[in-house]
This record gives sequence, structure tokens and C-alpha cells, in this order.
Amino acid sequence: MALDVDGYAVLGAIAVVPEVFPDIRADIAKTARTLVTKQLKAKSLPLARLRLIRRALGAETFALIVDGMTDAEAKSLVGRFDKHHPELKTAAADWYRRRLGGLADTEEPAEKPKAVKADKPAASPKPKAERALGKRPFAATWDGKDHDAPAVKAKKKKG
Repeated sequence: MALDVDGYAVLGAIAVVPEVFPDIRADIAKTARTLVTKQLKAKSLPLARLRLIRRALGAETFALIVDGMTDAEAKSLVGRFDKHHPELKTAAADWYRRRLGGLADTEEPAEKPKAVKADKPAASPKPKAERALGKRPFAATWDGKDHDAPAVKAKKKKG
């Protein structure tokens, strides 16, 4: 089994004497962007570490890396760090990059909006339930006449 190299040491050596590695200059920039973007997208990255990354890279380099992110990546990061911001769902793509830069600098995430409870009118005491048997249709009594029977015509008597 081969021993693994210390990536930090190799990248540090390349950074110290870049003229020795002129043919990989473009690859170094691409790799650096990829590595930082991967670190920013890590689920376990807290806001404090985002700020440390910006401080370590410098504002300009951090802005260039954020500018190179896709719209979906920038939106996802802002959504994770500032999920309660009112403009989160309606903002344009460039807003996400500016907001991510602001959060990485000194801006604080928006606070969760407090639930607004609608004022309910004072509850009036419920009236006592009435029984259906006490209502008029159920209180009918028999008067001895069939009111639904067809009317019988009276016969005239002759005589």
C-alpha cells in the first residue's frame, strides 16, 4: 500500500515557487476554486467557519470564488445560512451572491419572524343546547282529524 502525500505541503510548495510549475497554473486556480466551493457546500459548515474562510482568503478572492458559483449553489448556501430572510424566495440570482458575501463578512442572518396571532373576539358563553323533541315539529298532537285526506264532496239531497 502506497503512502499518501500531504496535500497541504504540496500545494504550499507550489505556492512558494509557482515559476517552477508554469504549466499547471490554470489547473491550480481551478482546483483551488473547486476545493473552496466544496468546503462551502459542506453540510456541517457553520456561519463562523464561513467567516473564517473569507478572512483566510481575503475579500477579493472570496468574492471571485462566490461569483464563480452557479445560481443554485449560491441560493442553496444563502438558504442554509439565512433561511428566514424575507427575500430568499423572490430574489434575483445576483442578490444571493451579495447576501452570501455579506453574511461571510459581518451581516447577521434574519431572525425567524414571530408568529402573528389573529385577535380572536372574546368567546361568548355557548347557549345551552336545546333538545329537538321540544321543537314545534315534534310537539304536534293528534286532534282526531285527518288533514291530509282528500276532501269529500257533499251530495245534494233531492226532495
